[in-house]
Amino acid sequence: MVITSPTLFARARGGDRFWKRRRVVSLSAHFYGRKRNCYTIAIKYVNRALRYNTLARRLRKSDVREVIVDHTY
Repeated sequence: MVITSPTLFARARGGDRFWKRRRVVSLSAHFYGRKRNCYTIAIKYVNRALRYNTLARRLRKSDVREVIVDHTY
């Protein structure tokens, strides 16, 4: 797409907001109540879920290491 003026540049960015919201809404689809329906509340809980998910991956790796160490004789 060729953008020739600042006005057209502003129009060209119109879809960003939709897809940003769409991503949050899809990640919160399995939440209960307003955590799923209200965008501003969903952002908070999606970020929290992603943070816990990252932590859980790290903890899972350490748990596997513990199991391997315990079972090697």
